[in-house]
Amino acid sequence: MAINEFVAKKLGEILAFERVGQDTLERGRVALEEALGQERITDREEKIRLYSEAILRTATDAGVVDTTLTKASATENKLKKMRDLYVGDQWDNATELLEWSGFFEGAAIVHYALVRGAAEGLGDEALMTLAEEAKNYHYELLELAESELETKGQDKATA
Repeated sequence: MAINEFVAKKLGEILAFERVGQDTLERGRVALEEALGQERITDREEKIRLYSEAILRTATDAGVVDTTLTKASATENKLKKMRDLYVGDQWDNATELLEWSGFFEGAAIVHYALVRGAAEGLGDEALMTLAEEAKNYHYELLELAESELETKGQDKATA
């Protein structure tokens, strides 16, 4: 079954989440590396690269890459505006960045879930696997942010 316009646009949305994730890592690298460690940041960048490549490959193979890229650009702009409004000038503040990630990762999870369902409807095993793996990874990132913020809250309460 061919990928329709709806699925092509949803591929663009999840691509946008990966792009904004990378941009956020770049802009907040110092604070995020201090809070999470360089290894976690490097791992995240590798996952972003892998997921982005797989999304683009899927869209290209299906002949919908133009639709996917157009939607990715529009969604990326919206996500950056929301992020920048939330983070403001606090790019050196890991707590602010981790708080933002609660919104961001939750939204990424539900978008990947939608793509997972679409892939199931299409019977596209490769896209199902990609969406499931990425969704689970974004859950891990959400749980990591939650754990780090609990620790920061404890530290701040007793400072």
